[in-house]
Amino acid sequence: MKIKEVNIKKIAEHCVENVFRTNTNLPGFVYLNFGENRTSSELRAIMVALKNELSAFTLRRFNKNLSYHWLVRFDQQVSTPFHVDNAEAQSFLMLGYEPSAVESELYIADYYKYASEDKKASEAYLKNFKPVFKEDEALLTPYITKLTSFNKHTYKIVLINNSNPKQSRETLGVFHKAKIVKPDLNKSRIVNSMIFNMLSKDTSIEDKKKENAFLNTDIISK
Repeated sequence: MKIKEVNIKKIAEHCVENVFRTNTNLPGFVYLNFGENRTSSELRAIMVALKNELSAFTLRRFNKNLSYHWLVRFDQQVSTPFHVDNAEAQSFLMLGYEPSAVESELYIADYYKYASEDKKASEAYLKNFKPVFKEDEALLTPYITKLTSFNKHTYKIVLINNSNPKQSRETLGVFHKAKIVKPDLNKSRIVNSMIFNMLSKDTSIEDKKKENAFLNTDIISK
């Protein structure tokens, strides 16, 4: 989805519909392309504003806030397997990509659709769910989406339902996988990453401290 005008409420509505899903007819993620004429600070400010708007939604719908599990900037040039990141049972991953000459790809795999193909095995798979998919990746092929037009010159946000099925299933998560086509340690691939958990407790004071550090940092983790 190309974003010409940053309207946080409209972007949040699009995210709510597609990411906070309760069935597999919806993708469980969104890809937002903000074009080339942005800055890192602008991108991070959009991420924070979007998280807060989504938290207002979850408070109305689920009576729960979205609380930061982490906020970090890092230079990522390592490919990953399909996985969900370590967080609470109901969590969401927001990745803010800055322009980079390092070519990369991002893949999403719908583990709920994969599990539901075999009704008999479905509950057992979800009950014994592992955060990293270690089986033959070919099994996931019918359920994989490769993000198209992953332009290395633009600022992008990808919001992913990172929930796991072990406890409550208020929303349905997906796997994600990063592929670095050709690493180049002489260049940078900066990713601004945040995970927020959907929790009943109020952590707004601590969240504000984390937000301020994230918005103003020049630190890039390795």
